[in-house]
Amino acid sequence: MKKIILYLIMATSILGAQLKDGRYFVQEKEYIYGWASTASMEIEEGKIVKITTDKVNKKGELASKNDWYNKEMFAKNKTNPKEFSIILPKNFIKGLKKDYELKEVDFEMPKIDIIAGATDSSKSFKKMMEFLVEKSKAGTTGKYKIKL
Repeated sequence: MKKIILYLIMATSILGAQLKDGRYFVQEKEYIYGWASTASMEIEEGKIVKITTDKVNKKGELASKNDWYNKEMFAKNKTNPKEFSIILPKNFIKGLKKDYELKEVDFEMPKIDIIAGATDSSKSFKKMMEFLVEKSKAGTTGKYKIKL
């Protein structure tokens, strides 16, 4: 048991050292049906402390807070941004903890479960998190726009 605890401490220390403190944000360049996917990540003391994802329109309104959008999407897909903006970051963190236990040195993206009905959003989130992890390894904080 002591070996496992020591291993986890060493692994998270090594992995944490690879991520530079700061706030990292990315937004999809294009607005699809009036919305662009976003993701953000905050790193403190080399550890991920907060992850968010959502969609935003050109007015800056969040899809997770838009009652009409959530109602319409739920009727068609049985999910909506109000739900998957919470589920995707949780799945990411869960997968990351599993990777912390399995990987010795290299930080790799955990498997992110695709949410039925939100396949495109799930895939976009994964691409954005890969981008943010690379930025956090380099310590290049800021706001970015990328083509997904």
